[in-house]
Amino acid sequence: MKVLLLAPERWAPILAKLVAFAGRHGDKRITASAIAKLRALDPEEDVDAGIAVATEDGELAGFAFALAQGERACIVVVRDDLRGRGIGCALLRALCVRYGRLSCTVAADNASSMQMCFKAGMTAVALQRGPTGKPTLRFEYGRSRN
Repeated sequence: MKVLLLAPERWAPILAKLVAFAGRHGDKRITASAIAKLRALDPEEDVDAGIAVATEDGELAGFAFALAQGERACIVVVRDDLRGRGIGCALLRALCVRYGRLSCTVAADNASSMQMCFKAGMTAVALQRGPTGKPTLRFEYGRSRN
């Protein structure tokens, strides 16, 4: 597996592929709002965004996308047949290392995604109501809590 943080000039050609990939492998857990933000990503305007991709044998294995260090959007999607191999964790770590700070939210009924966040070095800091009304954990990396 190879993980790359994409430079902004490489975003435009791959965005449609990432949106389609999220539709196929996101298990209907990725919000429409987050997908819309990914689809509308503009490398000149969204300087606080990041995309990391993982490949296996030259094929897309997964990707992570964060906007405003995860405050406006955070998505991690891994191909169904490759889950459980640490790909999502590696993608999150790439964004954490690149930006020094990252936040994301995970529905409380999504144990595998919560485990991924913990393994990536993130800390659960709050329980809140998510966009669909479900209890949701907020995870953070690199932020000090007062």
